[in-house]
Amino acid sequence: MANPNDRGFNTIQNSRVARRRKTETLQMYTVLGVIAMAVLTVVILVVMAVGGVVGNQGESGDNPHNEKIEWGSFTVTATDTLQGELVLVNNTHAYTFPATEEHLTSIYAAWDKHTAPRPYMLSGLSTLMDKTALEALDRMLTDFSTATGKTNVQLRYAYRTMEEQSQFDIAAGYSDHHTGLGCSLMYTDENKVARDLSLDPVYNWLFENCYRYGFIVRYPADKTEITGVADYNYYFRYVGIPHATYMASKGLCLEEYVETLKNYDNEKPLQINAADGKVYEAYYVAVDGSATVKHPTNYAYTVSGTNEGGVVITVDRSGKTADTSADTAEQTGAVEP
Repeated sequence: MANPNDRGFNTIQNSRVARRRKTETLQMYTVLGVIAMAVLTVVILVVMAVGGVVGNQGESGDNPHNEKIEWGSFTVTATDTLQGELVLVNNTHAYTFPATEEHLTSIYAAWDKHTAPRPYMLSGLSTLMDKTALEALDRMLTDFSTATGKTNVQLRYAYRTMEEQSQFDIAAGYSDHHTGLGCSLMYTDENKVARDLSLDPVYNWLFENCYRYGFIVRYPADKTEITGVADYNYYFRYVGIPHATYMASKGLCLEEYVETLKNYDNEKPLQINAADGKVYEAYYVAVDGSATVKHPTNYAYTVSGTNEGGVVITVDRSGKTADTSADTAEQTGAVEP
């Protein structure tokens, strides 16, 4: 029988060569597959990046928040810094009363719109409040009554004149009550005596939800050194829903918030996802005598003075058009500044 090696055929050697070639082929395909996946990934990332740029330029048309703002401008003066929902009134910033009281409305007129049993009580201690603030307060107290079944929250002191404020601890001219944007709230017990809201957990609803209606607790217990007012955490002040939302989320009092806003301008505004489901942008403009203020022409916006030398522009980026328009203290032992 002939020897297979005589024909130049080595069975073991050729078997190893075949396996080696097969392995090398598999390795080559694996490398090519990895390269192909890498190329595909790069292509996908480039497409996504281009799509993102287009979207941010507002060209997609699906998300109004991405539409580019078109700017106009107007001039404000020092007088324009004295009024608005963000005015700061404290022991170093006196309030300047406007020429008329057209921003005020009757507390009783709003209350009388409700049928008995009315969702809250009036004390008779104040008769006027800022229109916008009172509308928001009425909604808040009505919703509180619906949620808890309570109708004994009492609206006490709201707007005060200089003469009325002279009877209280805070000097006349330096009280937030002059703005008409806030009021003190207490509840009456079974003996018709007014009590601090913090004494009963059921009233925590007001502290926890007031920002949803545009209110803040003006004098938080832990901010006394900043606000200069102690033991008045039942005074609720209207600042608007976007600002109240941000302040609540960051634990800021009004003094701190105004300082925070100074870090933002129209090129880098403060963005706020507010409790009303809308997206807002806010920025500050210092006013030294007068100033030119940039404002959007394709979005609704509001302007508020801060009473300390500036104005705040608040832009509604949702794309929707926004609106532009009893017991005594002696009986309760409470001292209301």
